[in-house]
Amino acid sequence: MRETPLSNCERNFINRAIAEDTRLDGRQLLEARPVEIHFGANWGCCHVALGETKAIAQVSCDIQQPKASRPNEGMLHINVEFNPIAAPHFEAGRQSELAMQVNRQLEKCFKDSRCVDLESLCIVADEKVWNLRVDVNILNHDGNLVDCASIAILAALTHFHRPDVTTTGDSITIHSFAEKDPLPLTLHHYPVCVSFIVFESGQIVMDPTYMEERVGASQLTLGLNSYRELCSLQLCYLGKTSVTADVVPSISPHAANYANKLVTQIRKAAQQDVEAKYNKEDRDVCRLKECITFGKLTAMTKPKLSIKLAHWVAGKSSPKSDMETSDFQDEDDNIKTLGHGSAELITNMSKSVGEGGPNTWQASEESSDDEIEDIEILQETKLEKKVLDDIDLGGDSEEEDTVTVSKNDIM
Repeated sequence: MRETPLSNCERNFINRAIAEDTRLDGRQLLEARPVEIHFGANWGCCHVALGETKAIAQVSCDIQQPKASRPNEGMLHINVEFNPIAAPHFEAGRQSELAMQVNRQLEKCFKDSRCVDLESLCIVADEKVWNLRVDVNILNHDGNLVDCASIAILAALTHFHRPDVTTTGDSITIHSFAEKDPLPLTLHHYPVCVSFIVFESGQIVMDPTYMEERVGASQLTLGLNSYRELCSLQLCYLGKTSVTADVVPSISPHAANYANKLVTQIRKAAQQDVEAKYNKEDRDVCRLKECITFGKLTAMTKPKLSIKLAHWVAGKSSPKSDMETSDFQDEDDNIKTLGHGSAELITNMSKSVGEGGPNTWQASEESSDDEIEDIEILQETKLEKKVLDDIDLGGDSEEEDTVTVSKNDIM
């Protein structure tokens, strides 16, 4: 299945919003999505959620003969799989161009930077070494797959423990976990990927979503460790706009601080799970179940955009029957929730019992023209309300002329 193309309206809307320093999910331009890390029952099994982008990584090991060029070093292989469960345009059993690109970036960040001490994986020089394999499966695609996969790989490598080995002459004995405690991997440093998107307006966005990646002009991915060292650099042009020379120096300090914070979170989460596994009471507890409960693990991308309005204050939703007889709890709120996914704009409106019965609402004629325009704009957005067709002028009172609107028309 081919990827659904973006319309000009969607592309222009996102470009205009980014030019005004506004993101659809309410984040700042250089603000990343929250990261959730969960570990499974096996060593090296890790599930990571970067916003709505989710990936799971599993580290496995076996004994093989080393390479002739490096006889006293072990081996590390990274494999990333894009399954149709993540997005409709991913094909099963076929390596797409995006998957190969992500795989190369991760190998540069982890393998070429030599973050794993491969010499500690040697059992017998030129004969037997440990071969590590990291398999990453993308569960849901909502943008920034490289960063999510890198977090999953680093967390899995930090959490992984290999079996202990004893060599006696020419024989090699692999001890089970019941006989000897497993040994953790030795990591020289802890690298992660931090991605940015540059738009046509020149704005730079950190941790882009799926929609922002498709609209952006170029993508920049930095591989950084907790020592603020650059491990890898990947620049991909998505449009006609090229990255200027001052982009990398401007975002490097922010990316280094975020990488340090992210590595601290990963190491802390791995240490807590390792301590829980060595505790006899929690040895057989599967921590991964916390992320596969209902509503936490999702498949496919959402058909609708998730837009957060930062300047609107929403009240608690209540059933329709309660709304008909209840007053507004906070008059200062600009938004009153009417139900799931709907909202009502309140502008100097008060509830009263008049000629229309108990379910009538009165708005003073002293309201400004801007407030009336806000009501009209809200009606045009069709937030689960009908347009007010009939307006009755309540001019019987000599003290104040009011405009009475029936609530049944609003609902």
